Amino acid sequence: MKRLPVIAITMGDPAGVGPEVCLRAVRDPRVRRFCVPLLVGDLEVLRRHARRMRLGGRLAAVSPEAIPEGALGPSAPAPVIDLANVAARHRVFGQVRAALGRAAGAYIECAVRLVLEGRAAALATGPIHKEAFQAGGYAFPGHTEMLAHLCRGAGGGGGGRRPGGGGKREGAGEPVMMLAHGRVRIAHLSTHLPLRRAIGRIRRGRVLRVIRLLAETLEGLDRRPPRIAVAGLNPHAGEGGLFGREEIEEIAPAVEDARAEGIDARGPEPPDTIFAKLRGRVFDGAVAMYHDQGHIAGKLMAFRFDAAGRGAVRGVNVTLGLPIVRTSVEHGAGFEIAGRGEADHASMVDALRLAARLVRSRAAGARPRARRVSARPR
Repeated sequence: MKRLPVIAITMGDPAGVGPEVCLRAVRDPRVRRFCVPLLVGDLEVLRRHARRMRLGGRLAAVSPEAIPEGALGPSAPAPVIDLANVAARHRVFGQVRAALGRAAGAYIECAVRLVLEGRAAALATGPIHKEAFQAGGYAFPGHTEMLAHLCRGAGGGGGGRRPGGGGKREGAGEPVMMLAHGRVRIAHLSTHLPLRRAIGRIRRGRVLRVIRLLAETLEGLDRRPPRIAVAGLNPHAGEGGLFGREEIEEIAPAVEDARAEGIDARGPEPPDTIFAKLRGRVFDGAVAMYHDQGHIAGKLMAFRFDAAGRGAVRGVNVTLGLPIVRTSVEHGAGFEIAGRGEADHASMVDALRLAARLVRSRAAGARPRARRVSARPR
């Protein structure tokens, strides 16, 4: 029997499109060719979504000790770790409920434990609804911050509702968000922060750490040293200090540090052209200075909408800097279309495929090879 990596898939907020896209993905023949998809959620909620969307195929509850080890056949039931944590009165579509946010958080905690214990090789997450999530007692801005906390606790489950404190140097050891859509890979210096605070996070050491993480990840995926572009913060990358000094004082020195380590980093590049160059394959990856600088560019390339507002969503959210492999869909909980059968599962398929590739990359022990480049950016 062919052995494939087990990927734990959290179904997200039970009232959103997460259960639907998860169900469609685990039944997709492409997915079963490269991984063993393991749903983590509520079995009755999944069955309700399946009936509502008229999705065929069977679901089977399994224990953590009985997770399938071999490839699933086309007609094999999809395995589910059933937390049974959604009451009948809360099986709703498109409604914000604290109980459902609490349930979604429990799926994340369970799935992280499965990966940390070695029962699963990677984690792919369905979308949560942040308002419901926080109403349910999880005081995190999103997945990224919660995952960092859970992994710092070496699989700690019960403490997942309190963000970790501590006097660490700013940015040290913090996770990094990367958007990926084909050859477009964008790592972000900061994630869910007010813009004023995000600008304050632009420091030489953090920029260097993000460059390193992106270079290591892309080397593992592409099997060659990558070309990394680093965006400036200000218009025209500061225009020599005319529009700001962050490029001179923080970003350019970090790029020089990276090049001194043998990483082919370039920048600071003007933010208005860097992503067009990335799409044209001048670069293999880019570092964005804040959330929307990278997200607007990444989603422009990965999302498609028609005049009626119907969309096709591709792309993957990857968390770098964790001891586990984690990918996610690049869309929200979709409360406005939940229960209609309109959700596109392509982003979840992308997330599972990339998770499997990252698992293989880590198993191969990929590390950036020293590639001597000029210390001065070109």
